[in-house]
Amino acid sequence: MKRTLVLAASLAMMACLGTGQAFSVFDGPLREAYHLTSGQTQLIFGLSTLTFCVVIILAGRLHDRFGPRPLALAGVLLTGAGWFLAWQSGGNYVLLLVSLGVILGAGSSVGYVCPIATAVKWFPHNRGLIAGLTAAGYAGGPILLSAVAEVLFHRRWGVLEIYGFVAAVYTPILLVTALLLMAPGPVNPEHVSAFRRRTLLKDRRFWMLWVGMLCGTMPFLIVSGKVKPMGEAFGLGQAAVYAIAVACAGNVLGRLFWGYVVDRVGHRKAMLGTQMLLPVVVLAMIGSSAVPGLFLAAAAGVGFCYGSNFAIYPATVANFYGPHVLGSVYPLIMFAQGISAAGPPLAGLLYDRTQSYLPGLVIAGAAAVAGLGICTWLGRGTPHKA
Repeated sequence: MKRTLVLAASLAMMACLGTGQAFSVFDGPLREAYHLTSGQTQLIFGLSTLTFCVVIILAGRLHDRFGPRPLALAGVLLTGAGWFLAWQSGGNYVLLLVSLGVILGAGSSVGYVCPIATAVKWFPHNRGLIAGLTAAGYAGGPILLSAVAEVLFHRRWGVLEIYGFVAAVYTPILLVTALLLMAPGPVNPEHVSAFRRRTLLKDRRFWMLWVGMLCGTMPFLIVSGKVKPMGEAFGLGQAAVYAIAVACAGNVLGRLFWGYVVDRVGHRKAMLGTQMLLPVVVLAMIGSSAVPGLFLAAAAGVGFCYGSNFAIYPATVANFYGPHVLGSVYPLIMFAQGISAAGPPLAGLLYDRTQSYLPGLVIAGAAAVAGLGICTWLGRGTPHKA
């Protein structure tokens, strides 16, 4: 019963933390209400991702040493403060950048590492499935927030009012779920301290995972931040509003599917499968300008491949290095996503110059192809089953 309760709390907490990828639904209203450029709004989104991936390095190590609850509570405070400050910003760009790009990104990061690392420890024989299931809660958060935001927009709510609503509703839920997190046994700081993260720099397996995360996340980050206006430009019309939910649904399904797969076929075959699929779906999205209905399928495919990263990699890290240092190693892999967060602002700047989404999609496709090639080379000699 304890592990079921921990898993349920982990899922609920991740759903409330995983709101950043719903940024696309706020992109247009922010630009219209406060006269921001596409580059400015995408800088908020990119900075949030970068902050997430930098802070998680420290948060993961602290989690391994002190357990999940203290870190989870700190994440609640930061997340609530981020939404509250955005609500009170009055549309000031600097305050929006700090609240949504830094404080909210840091809060999500500190909170994220706790549910996933804790849940995996409770289910040692199904690490991939549990990692994928827990991460799916994070991916499902944008679907919920996007749906709520669209309803409130139709009722004439302003974008800042919606930020205040999220602060008031999500913060108490996060507080309760944080208090329910617990490790399956006592935390042993000595075991964590004995592990030296600098040894990873000479480990070929580590770099395979790092590059895989870098190239596997950039296409989705480029697409998700602008998926609604992109769908409109590609001829979807009013149906473009569904593009956010479709991409996020693909993300959720990808985490569940690949979590199940990695437990059965091993990390290399699972990684190769998703890395071969990603260039195909990005190419399909580029071609969807001539076939608008294809855009939604391609958006779901990009999300499906993106979700695989957060099922395959934590399970593989736990198998390679041990679950007791998952919080110490996995954030270093996650940091690669912080580098790939340069993709959305770059794509936004290119759009401002060209008024076309094609240059950003070309960058996404190039990253996908590079990831397949480099990881295939680095993966030589690593076991097919982790």
